[in-house]
Amino acid sequence: MASTSACAADPIDTDGPDFVESSEVVGKGRAQFEADLVRSGATTSTPTLLRYGIADKLELRLETESVAPERGDLAFGVKWHSRDRDPPAGIPAVSWILHFETPTGEDGSRGHGIRPSLRSVLTWDLPYEFGLGVMPGVRLDATPEGHHFASGIFGATLSKRWTERFRTFVEAAAPQIASSRDGGTVASWDIGAAYLLTNDWQLGVRAATSATRAAPSSQLLFELAGRF
Repeated sequence: MASTSACAADPIDTDGPDFVESSEVVGKGRAQFEADLVRSGATTSTPTLLRYGIADKLELRLETESVAPERGDLAFGVKWHSRDRDPPAGIPAVSWILHFETPTGEDGSRGHGIRPSLRSVLTWDLPYEFGLGVMPGVRLDATPEGHHFASGIFGATLSKRWTERFRTFVEAAAPQIASSRDGGTVASWDIGAAYLLTNDWQLGVRAATSATRAAPSSQLLFELAGRF
């Protein structure tokens, strides 16, 4: 989650490596990918997000749980940047992200039915090159037995830009807030950093440790992002 607008002349603005995504969109006619390598407990995955701007404030999104289609479901979505930030007035930038996860995976990784989710991202520019991002949301899911349930989503991140190319962040991440019957609350404490190679290429890293029993004890993520 970077705090600068992602237009052609500005540095790339990515949804990762933070859990809390950016409030910006890629811009009309721009394409962007964010490819991750994630080690979570004893498993390794390669989730990837593809973004394409169809208007100045609207983008289409395709997200995979793995670059190997048989190892994860696909999610289709849109992101709408609904309000620009106004730092002197303390007004955050706001976006809305609507995704639909589909049961397209195989190999024991397929979900159950279409699972919609809605998230809002609010980001503030703070003094001394700090930035604050908050992401609440809700997701509808189903168990293999056909039990449908709703779970919450929440994240908060505090970032610090040290130079024009380098920033760090700390955050609290909860991709699932649910009852124990529905898998429990999955939450972690994260730290990470991102470095701009050029205006269109970025490297990122995030390390996480569990905050709840339902979360993996540790997680390490590396990300490469590029814009065209």
